[in-house]
Amino acid sequence: MHEFKKHNKTMGVYWLKQYLKDTLICIKLKSREEIITLPNFEEYKDKSYEEHLHVLDKNKISEYTFKWQEKVFSSYELQKYSDAYNCSSETEIKYHDMIKDTNVKSNKVFTYIDEDYHLPLPIAEKGNYKPYGVLNLKNCFAKLHLGDMNDNVSHSMGHLFKSQDHISDNDQWMAMHIVLDNSEYNEESQILFKQEFNLLSLYHNVTHNYLMVSPDVNNLELKPYSVEDGDNILPMEYGVEINFEEKENGEDLKHLLNNLFKKWDKKQQQLLNFVMPRLGMKNVFVTFEIVSAFGFEMDNLYIDFQIKIPDDITVKGDLKGRTHVSKSSRREDKKFWGYGHVVELELEYATGMDLNPLKIILETISVDWWGRHRTEGYSCLTLSLEPGEHRHDLSCSRSEELDKVEAESRRFFVGGCHLIKDLDVLINPQLYEAKFRYVSTGSVAVRWRVVCQRRRAHADVHAHTQPHAHAQSLLAGAEAVLRHYKKAKATLAAATECLPTQLEQ
Repeated sequence: MHEFKKHNKTMGVYWLKQYLKDTLICIKLKSREEIITLPNFEEYKDKSYEEHLHVLDKNKISEYTFKWQEKVFSSYELQKYSDAYNCSSETEIKYHDMIKDTNVKSNKVFTYIDEDYHLPLPIAEKGNYKPYGVLNLKNCFAKLHLGDMNDNVSHSMGHLFKSQDHISDNDQWMAMHIVLDNSEYNEESQILFKQEFNLLSLYHNVTHNYLMVSPDVNNLELKPYSVEDGDNILPMEYGVEINFEEKENGEDLKHLLNNLFKKWDKKQQQLLNFVMPRLGMKNVFVTFEIVSAFGFEMDNLYIDFQIKIPDDITVKGDLKGRTHVSKSSRREDKKFWGYGHVVELELEYATGMDLNPLKIILETISVDWWGRHRTEGYSCLTLSLEPGEHRHDLSCSRSEELDKVEAESRRFFVGGCHLIKDLDVLINPQLYEAKFRYVSTGSVAVRWRVVCQRRRAHADVHAHTQPHAHAQSLLAGAEAVLRHYKKAKATLAAATECLPTQLEQ
């Protein structure tokens, strides 16, 4: 009767977030025999039942832990490299020095590192040659028969399938292999019969920083791997564990908060160091902040702003710009987007002049997975220049065609269209004849602070430039950044954990 063989070994691919030097690779090896030799009665008669189980498990499973590119010698290698006459290459001389200078011992489970060139690297090979047990990317793509699709694709896409460029031609790789030594030796440790079983191969793509593990990480109890090499099978099973050391993000958060504090302190110093206005002129300092957004339909949003300044006023600062793209979170069962985008303006105008308010136009825009930008809503704010702190929630609406079916179809397929050619229609809607309708969408929260410069400005500055609001804004932004960082980190970890792609040899 032929023995049943398990062919359950698959390859795993891991995108790395840290360096490999601290990665721990563990091989757990156990016998495949179901009958376990019981301990001697006289030796273990005084031990408890739990201690018996612990001793049996300890004797049953052997663990071997290695670091990335850690060289461990087999008995054959230790004997070979100990003799200087057997060492001619630079690598062999290096191993000879390691054995001579340190107390190196052989191990039943040992390693071949990148300098040993134990197996070919997973790069594109010429012709139809395919190394056993190694992923050959060119052969994998050849199996897809992409060249046969030229008749079914457009001429503009055909060149993509005829390209001679290969994704792995210029990639740099490093390899490491963990091997079981099953060779036979005499009493003087001289080899009689050499037999090695490759347990694990790791290929690091240095160019794109991902790791290929063959076979993939498994559970020794639920999904053990057989120790086999072609037709040779040992009565043993093993498991693979890899511990990717990840640094905590506390240092990154601390660095981020320190930078935010320095920026906030610099801004406060600028506000405190007033320069007296010119004769007959008056200065007004405005700090405007786009705080957050609520209730929109799409996910990834950014806000574009334009500031309209009255005539006869000179201004320093950005009058147009946009926030970063923010990903939604949930707050009170509503979608919430955090921004904390601050715009600072310095206005100068003649004393005694009736100053009209500023007009700020906000356009909320979404970006979908296809890279299409959709207008989610417009809003217009009349910002009065009264000293003090103010806050307002702006309701937003977007324009669409009068035909609802046409409007929804256009928005779904191409992202809609810009029906408002001149944004001044938002400031003076009565002056324009609109051939479209408005649809209410979400809201944008804004706040601003106005400080007027007077002769006794120093006392007023301390009264109106308290750091609490700005500090709270910066901290809120930092919390939002950290929250999205943790969410992205968890998403990437889950994706890489479930990634093991089964590529048939």
